Amino acid sequence: MANRSTSGFGLRAAMKLGNSPAISGQSKYAIKSGLSVGIFKGNPASIQLAGDTGYIQDSGFSTTDDGNDGGIDFTTANDALLVGVHNGVFFIDNTTSKPTFANSVAASTTFGTNPNTNSTDGVAFVNDDPDQEYVVKADAAVTQAMIGTSFNVNNFTAGEAISGQSTVKLDIGGGSAETKMFRVVRSADESENNDLSLTNANIVVAFNSASNLYQ
Repeated sequence: MANRSTSGFGLRAAMKLGNSPAISGQSKYAIKSGLSVGIFKGNPASIQLAGDTGYIQDSGFSTTDDGNDGGIDFTTANDALLVGVHNGVFFIDNTTSKPTFANSVAASTTFGTNPNTNSTDGVAFVNDDPDQEYVVKADAAVTQAMIGTSFNVNNFTAGEAISGQSTVKLDIGGGSAETKMFRVVRSADESENNDLSLTNANIVVAFNSASNLYQ
């Protein structure tokens, strides 16, 4: 039976490794005003290695803000290691000067000055628990042999977002490697999206420890 849903939804926090409860805690990371690449809820996050070093960036795009690789081309050998998954943003709207909470920030967005900090930096809220598990949709069939192996996410483009939410899937079709982002843990066992023999099954993943800055 075909999996009912075919649309990607990025990475959704689930339980923690060991099937322990997750509180989906998140930390604040600074976003530089005027990023060349946007930031979207449900995409993997990393800290820039070049340019605006120390600032958060979206690693779901094929090219990240620091000029390195994200998406299907990410590798632990060359690219900024992941710190977690984006879960929303805060910034001062440059036009209205109002505090703004949103799922995403589009590329080239200029922030207003925060009157409390006198800074134009924005804030990304990131689920950065390295033991967090996530539900993600697979872009191809998932075999038993793939359990425990690691894959990247598909390349993301801003036009694919739904209300600022990521639509990436796990890039099963691109093959596994120990230099990739997320390790397959198990089926998400959702009744209408649990046929692993077909594309678009929902599966549970966790960070490949080699790809995570905090492991």
